[in-house]
Amino acid sequence: MTMTKFLLFSCLLALIYTSPAQAEKADSLQPLRISAESQNYDGTKKLTTYIGAVHVTKGTLTINANRVELTEDAGGHQYATLYGTPEKLVNYRQKRDGGPDLWAEGQAERIEYNDNLELVKLYSKAKLTLSEGKRPTHESSGAFISYDSRADFISVTNTVGGSSTPGGGNTNAVIYPKLESKHDQ
Repeated sequence: MTMTKFLLFSCLLALIYTSPAQAEKADSLQPLRISAESQNYDGTKKLTTYIGAVHVTKGTLTINANRVELTEDAGGHQYATLYGTPEKLVNYRQKRDGGPDLWAEGQAERIEYNDNLELVKLYSKAKLTLSEGKRPTHESSGAFISYDSRADFISVTNTVGGSSTPGGGNTNAVIYPKLESKHDQ
């Protein structure tokens, strides 16, 4: 292993073990609010479709999309598929546990959100940014991103199918240096 690869690997391990990224636990107790230009409910499929300038909130979670398809299971857990366009991506933002001002923000042409597992999947033109306040601490981008906030796990691949293909393009990451606190000086 070259020194550069070793340093990058060490930085990634440090990021994983020092950056708790769990979604705000209190969000699960908040009501789901959806605003859209129109909505249709299909009771047979237990599917509600919201169309046009859709704005979703649940506690600190906010999502803006062009269209949302929402299902709910017998236990009351919601599963949403959110659609944007190549010109206007779906935007997602949620506070993370572990500090007073930690955030996760993402964007993609399509986002799947599972509130039971606190799992977000971003498809096509996917980008995920973890931040402290307004300062980013980590950015990832690729064709597909899976973000498990409970396990603090991010997987980025170069195909929208969730796997990487040789020659299929690159994934990208930016890891920002940790700022020194006043106590470190």
